Amino acid sequence: MTYDAPAIIFCATQRSGSTMIVDDFQNATGRPSSQTEAFCNLALTKGVENWTQAFSIVQRHRAGETVFFDKVMFPIVLKLSDMIAPNGAPNRTAPFAKFFAKAVWVYIRRANIFEQTVSKYTAEELDVWDASKAGEDFNAAMDFDIHRARKHMRGFIKEDAQWMAFFKRHGITPIQIYYEDAVPNFPTYLAPVLAAAGLDFDLVNLRPRRKQKLGNARSAVLANVLESMVQRDLIAQMFKARGAQGTAEPE
Repeated sequence: MTYDAPAIIFCATQRSGSTMIVDDFQNATGRPSSQTEAFCNLALTKGVENWTQAFSIVQRHRAGETVFFDKVMFPIVLKLSDMIAPNGAPNRTAPFAKFFAKAVWVYIRRANIFEQTVSKYTAEELDVWDASKAGEDFNAAMDFDIHRARKHMRGFIKEDAQWMAFFKRHGITPIQIYYEDAVPNFPTYLAPVLAAAGLDFDLVNLRPRRKQKLGNARSAVLANVLESMVQRDLIAQMFKARGAQGTAEPE
């Protein structure tokens, strides 16, 4: 079972800028904003019971687009694969990869994992997920728990590794979009995606970027704190290991 029509599958981790990037894609092709994660938010969270129903919902939602697309996080791929092959598959992610075998695959990544971690921490702590709902100093009084932040960071590392293994296992070479490149280069950074999907920029209907970066000066400071503490802990572990080997420097 393979989807033969043109399609783009955007793969991402949380707070990688994926909502902005997929909205940029809609903007660049002259389309209004819509739900970027339809499989998750319009199908799975509504309690659909089978793949036919889930795909039909998303297909109807994308009917007005230039091409079928959706954005998925890795845990959603697992759930959708289980729907496609409810009796199980030798490789759990294979059903989803096979269904979209002819799609253009795009992997959205944020190179700076410290900024990504602070973004997730802030969004969850304050329940602020979009810049349009945040004031200039929205995070000024927020407590920052370094241990909880590191837990988020480990989650990002794990999911990124899962995505890379998924692509390798299924022979997929995704177009990689980096948040740090996307932010200053709208809309030209999308050229490889549009070319691969046989699309052109709709410059007539193109509007200024509709999604904006959530972070502020304190976000940057906290990202630097997190990075510095990770480095500090690594140095401490190095000295501890040397001490265990009897090579610690005298005090």
